[in-house]
Amino acid sequence: MFIPEHFPLHTQFQTLPIETTLTELTSILQTGTAAIVQQDRVVTLFTPEDAELLKAFQSSSVLAHLVNMDYFKIPSCSMKELSNQDHIQKLIRGRIRPFLCIKEQDTLLGYVSLAAYADYVMKEGQKWYAYFTALAETVTDAVTVVDREGAVICWNLVAEDLYGLPRADIVGKRIGEHFDVETLMVLKILDEGRLIRNTYHRPRPETHVLINASPIKDAAGTIIGGIATEQDITQLVRLNEQLTTVESVGLPSEASQEDPFALIKGKGPAIGKVIQWAKKVAATDTPVLLIGESGVGKEQLAQIIHQSSSRSMHPFLTVHCGIVPAGILETELFGYQGGAFSGNESGQPGKLEHAKEGTLFINDIEKMSLELQAKLYRYITQQTLVRSGGNQPINVQTRIIIATTQDLASRVASQDFRTDLYYALNVVSIRIPPLRERNEDIPAMVHMYLKQFSMHYQKPAPVLSPEVILALSQYDWPGNIQELKNVIERCIILNEDEMLTLEHLPPALQEQQPSLIQDAEAYGFQLKEKATETDEITLIEEALAKTAGNKSAAAKLLGISRGTLYNKMKEFDLE
Repeated sequence: MFIPEHFPLHTQFQTLPIETTLTELTSILQTGTAAIVQQDRVVTLFTPEDAELLKAFQSSSVLAHLVNMDYFKIPSCSMKELSNQDHIQKLIRGRIRPFLCIKEQDTLLGYVSLAAYADYVMKEGQKWYAYFTALAETVTDAVTVVDREGAVICWNLVAEDLYGLPRADIVGKRIGEHFDVETLMVLKILDEGRLIRNTYHRPRPETHVLINASPIKDAAGTIIGGIATEQDITQLVRLNEQLTTVESVGLPSEASQEDPFALIKGKGPAIGKVIQWAKKVAATDTPVLLIGESGVGKEQLAQIIHQSSSRSMHPFLTVHCGIVPAGILETELFGYQGGAFSGNESGQPGKLEHAKEGTLFINDIEKMSLELQAKLYRYITQQTLVRSGGNQPINVQTRIIIATTQDLASRVASQDFRTDLYYALNVVSIRIPPLRERNEDIPAMVHMYLKQFSMHYQKPAPVLSPEVILALSQYDWPGNIQELKNVIERCIILNEDEMLTLEHLPPALQEQQPSLIQDAEAYGFQLKEKATETDEITLIEEALAKTAGNKSAAAKLLGISRGTLYNKMKEFDLE
């Protein structure tokens, strides 16, 4: 690609009539200005370097007999034609003289010497090579480029790490010397000339990748090589295989009978902290405040806390403040006294009484009216309630677990939530992270729901292709666990094959696959600012967990180079 502004074009020239004498021509050339003479569509160029040569001719001569000399005749081409390698080769073949550059309307722009043109082409080639090299070392995928004979001409650092092959051992050699020729996609595109996009590939038995590959063509459309980028998904595939084996023997079901917290799938640090705190509060009767986006599993965690407590043999009931109409919510919670409503002298207990000695889970607490908040506060502090329409206090020992999607502290500040109730509830608050912050837990959750819905619909559980595992792990899940469950249920209902592939997923997941969109700047800032070894180790481990062990993606997430990440992992013995 030639940029006209950068092209070494000589634009200082004059157009002279054929009657000009050599004396006049020489005088012009000696000022550093070139001269162009046109006659009968023949163009002749005299450059300042020709001034000494012209001294061999008689000074009284005119240009007429020089114009017909082949030595001074000059070819021309447009700036557009400069990008056509074949045209330029024909233009300069066997010549040592410059050539003219013209506009499309035959307007002269200037001339170019062959030496300047060769220097320019060489520098352009070096520049584009530098661009490509920087690009190959910037991307987080392994990059391989081969020529038409299959010899490797590019092998980046990620490829070295993925395959354990130093660049010096493979560049310049045929790629088939290190890999099974029959399995190499990059060689297949040399023969077939087709694009390969997001395709699962096993270049070696122990390596699983997602590959994108394209043929490289010259100006004539001839394939001169191939390029492939490979994203390492080996750890995801292995985790998928391990989970398939574990689920087939039913270990999680057996474990969950002894430990209800085994129902919470995931071993990542984010959910690990939630489980740690939940186990501690399960041994107490104090109110618990669960905070998290819709669909993160607040009600499931409340049930598990109840099942792990001394109240597990008593009822667990739920009230959704966002569903129950405001006028009915009070009687839903506190019941009503006999006579308060016509035709019912005995009255009706509310869920606080029905859950006596057990647990009442109140969801969307921020949607409760301020008047009802005051009544709930009195119950929590006094452990007594008064039914609607009544005046007799009733002692009830029901544990309260509250859930919200809101920042209750800000609602207290805006007087939309009672201060006394907020502090009564906020003895222990547990924030449940959204699914996008714990994607390392997604494969285990996927297999759990696959098993559940396969049993429910009496269908065999399908095997997941690596592309599906990657797509599920990298999706943001705005609907969190509920959205994940819905996607898996959809797949079980619609799928009739033994394996789930990308085609079985909803369009939203297919469109974003593959995608590694992370807040690299934020993590990079944290890593650079942290001074202690412990903090750096924690950040590196979290980044590796977020990217399912993909070191290249983890480096991008941390905002550092791959080499820096490798050195730090070696320094901290994290390999």
